Amino acid sequence: MNILLVFPRIEHGASTYYNKGTWSSIIFGYPIITLPHIAAITPKKHNVKIINENYEDINFDYNADLVGITTYTMTAPRVYKIADEFRSRGKKVVLGGYHATALPDESKEHADSVILGMAEANWPELLDDFEKGEMKSIYPRNTNFDMAKIPPLRRDLIKHNPLMGAVQSTRGCSNKCEFCAITSFCHHGVKQRPIKNVIEEIKQMPNKIFVFHDPHLTINRKYAQEIFKEIIRNKIRKSWVANGTVNVLGKVDEKFLSLAYKSGCVEWFVGFESVSQEALNGIKKTHNKVEDFKNMIKRIHDYGMSVQGGIIFGFDEDTPDVFDTTLEKMYELDIDVVEVNILTPYPGTPLFDRMEKDGRILTRDWSKYNQIDVVFNPKNMSVEELRNGARKVAKEFYSLKNILIRNIKFISTIKRFGALLPAGTNYNFRRYYKKDFNF
Repeated sequence: MNILLVFPRIEHGASTYYNKGTWSSIIFGYPIITLPHIAAITPKKHNVKIINENYEDINFDYNADLVGITTYTMTAPRVYKIADEFRSRGKKVVLGGYHATALPDESKEHADSVILGMAEANWPELLDDFEKGEMKSIYPRNTNFDMAKIPPLRRDLIKHNPLMGAVQSTRGCSNKCEFCAITSFCHHGVKQRPIKNVIEEIKQMPNKIFVFHDPHLTINRKYAQEIFKEIIRNKIRKSWVANGTVNVLGKVDEKFLSLAYKSGCVEWFVGFESVSQEALNGIKKTHNKVEDFKNMIKRIHDYGMSVQGGIIFGFDEDTPDVFDTTLEKMYELDIDVVEVNILTPYPGTPLFDRMEKDGRILTRDWSKYNQIDVVFNPKNMSVEELRNGARKVAKEFYSLKNILIRNIKFISTIKRFGALLPAGTNYNFRRYYKKDFNF
């Protein structure tokens, strides 16, 4: 059977469809793992092809027996167009991913079948049913799978990310942040792969820089520390980045940070979200303590690693002065890279449910659920104040002068090849925000 897996184009972000064919898309293209993973858990008797629309056009006449498409909320309108086009040509289409899981009834209007949640158990079941002519319209969540049996990604099908690779060691998150889609999507707590499997996949990866695609690698300190030790023991000479949390990175013993650095870590992404403790408490991100931010960042810098921080504007506690306050705090904290986002209530999250109940959702044009457009009624400011404030922060933080100062600082700190990653990310984020915020 011929199976075509499609990753739809992304129109907002640091690596998008509009960069297709440029050096930026090759150098800074963020590695996806969903479709190479689906290909890996597909029985070997089937032929699998992956199309990433951010790099190449879709051939709707491809001789596919089955087409699978992954769906984010912001890509849902494009996904539906792709699915409808394939179906008009007699192809069977399966949708999965965050948005399809959150809104299966909407999704199945454009598909022959919808998979909810993780696909390890129900994708092989769907393929078996398809061959029998008994494919179901909905495959409910099935978390009964063994992480030890998850195979390495089908890296032979990844054609467009020569610099940066990716691996995943854990699934799920134990935190319950109101705005985050991960907990709503996973529904199984935290699962871990055997460390030897993770190390073997890293060894096989051709890329010299890679991302740990875990919700956060610090969720189990002992487990993460063993991974660091094994990378060192196996003499794997690669640079890597990962998600971490303030409460762990700010208080974990120094051995953890030393091993992370020695194993190749160049950057931690940390979701600070807000410099207001009241806002953090309001979204149930109580493990973040603003008073700990500065010490955590200093500790990471002391061990030769950089920090990329996530900041979100639009919480109910935010007032128009939050933008200037946050800018001042970002400089004080000495953050190397910042992801500036506008709060987005994704379907399936407690945040969406609360805002929908309160009548605050402004649109169901899912393409606007991109963390740049405002899709809800803010509580203490206007829609225009929220967007313009976020724009102001992005424009100032990513001025050429500020980028140059930051890059000189951490290139002198991270004295290895991986220092190019945060340096390049600064310039790439400037390009992204200039386009999306129009400055």
